[in-house]
Amino acid sequence: MKSGINQLESSDISRITRACVQVAVKEGEDLIVKGEPSVDLYIVTSGSFKVYDDTLGEDFVHAILDKGDIFGEMSFIDNTPRSASVKAVSDGILLRMGRKEFDNLLASSPDTAMLFIFTLSRVITGRLRNVNLALRNMTFNEYDREREKVIMEVIAQMEHTVHIELTSETVDIQS
Repeated sequence: MKSGINQLESSDISRITRACVQVAVKEGEDLIVKGEPSVDLYIVTSGSFKVYDDTLGEDFVHAILDKGDIFGEMSFIDNTPRSASVKAVSDGILLRMGRKEFDNLLASSPDTAMLFIFTLSRVITGRLRNVNLALRNMTFNEYDREREKVIMEVIAQMEHTVHIELTSETVDIQS
């Protein structure tokens, strides 16, 4: 399954690439620091990059990104401080897109800009789904998963009962 910018057609990728500024990075270089303000996003064209959080004193690695992957998309979209740090694991080349570059893309190729925003949305939702799954797996052991199934069945039955109860009250009120 394609991820990142590779989800797009080659003609759209070319337009996005032309709208960006190329940045050469060296191994060990910090590109994004958690908590700092910035709205730039990056597209990896070569090299590897570690997305991590070291708030608790040691690195919690969220992902290792390589060619075609995108990072910095959350701050790019919502203009809030960075939620994680990113460091170059190897020398590499990135494409940087800030507001000015995006505005230029939007003016010259609105359809491509819209597709790019949808791509960013898919990147974010994919990462959110992975986090949800990881949290669920951390929260429940095998025994708890069986209990969770029973609890979910009970909740479904309760919702059904409430629905029937509300429906019958509505009928009584109308009569």
